[in-house]
Amino acid sequence: MANKTIARLIGHAFGDGSIHHKKLYFIYTNSNHGMQLNVKKLVTSQFGRVPLNRGTAISGTPRYQYSNRIGKILSSFGAPVGSKVLNRTRVPDWIISGPRGIKAAYLAALYDDEGYFRDSPNSRQIVFKAAKASHLRGNLVKYLETLRKLLREFSIETSQIKTDQIKKRDDGIEMTSLRFWITSHKNFVLFSKSIPLLHKEKKRRLLKMARVG
Repeated sequence: MANKTIARLIGHAFGDGSIHHKKLYFIYTNSNHGMQLNVKKLVTSQFGRVPLNRGTAISGTPRYQYSNRIGKILSSFGAPVGSKVLNRTRVPDWIISGPRGIKAAYLAALYDDEGYFRDSPNSRQIVFKAAKASHLRGNLVKYLETLRKLLREFSIETSQIKTDQIKKRDDGIEMTSLRFWITSHKNFVLFSKSIPLLHKEKKRRLLKMARVG
């Protein structure tokens, strides 16, 4: 049954998590040990004890690989399978039309993984950035527009979507990165009250931004 825990895990599948395109393992790759433990707790609380393999990605970043039972279940709830940058993705309808708690859990996981919280005195912003192969730019724009719409349901206003960069990978595939951001003390306060982050450092920065403005 869909719930906040599933919504948060789906958010991580759209963030630093992935589901193997053939074997359907759920893999979470993140250098933050606290976030690895948070995701492990989410998996355990929802599914009980499951097989877990700890390793590292090619980049050296720690990765936890959960059994394909988890990947199969998450994919049935709309988690993307395979490469997110080379395939179309969309936020699941049950999250878009779900209650505020479901939406908040999904957004929190995304921002735990992908959000950048800049709290320097001259530039306070919450930045969200995502990339896809350039031929999927339209799908990427639609995905980011959906996130902006979800944030507006909490009265959190964002910038328009802007191009961050366009570059070619070593394999020749052109990639497009887009971003949008959140500014103003009002929005920082609303974000801190509405979106339940688990990443301790990002949460600390957000609370500072909400205090200072």
